[in-house]
Amino acid sequence: MKKINMLVASSLLFGLSGTAVLADTLTSNKDIIGSWFLGYSKKSPDATETKPMGMTWVINDTQLVQKDIPQVRGNPYDAPAVDYLVEDGNLKVSILGRAGKFDVYSLEEKSDTAMVLKDNKYGTYLYFTKK
Repeated sequence: MKKINMLVASSLLFGLSGTAVLADTLTSNKDIIGSWFLGYSKKSPDATETKPMGMTWVINDTQLVQKDIPQVRGNPYDAPAVDYLVEDGNLKVSILGRAGKFDVYSLEEKSDTAMVLKDNKYGTYLYFTKK
């Protein structure tokens, strides 16, 4: 009987803790302006395996630039600036050379020094720290 009570109590605790943390939403571009270091990505927030990224997203009023993108061989490079917008609580980043096409990211967590975005196309989570 004690085991069943413990199971019920722990499942309630985990169930409540999962719903207590709500994702933030983006309201304007001012929420994300700055220089953000993309340290790693994960397939889910609970995944233990991480993929190192090591690039910087520089976001100003209207454009996003990805800097220091690592390569397997050779020096890191910078991507051309692309336009972005905040719409319906999501970050929509223009795809270079594809007019009217966007990569869409939803904000999962944000503090003054850290941010987690979810890539809505692939479902991966991107972990940033403010530079």
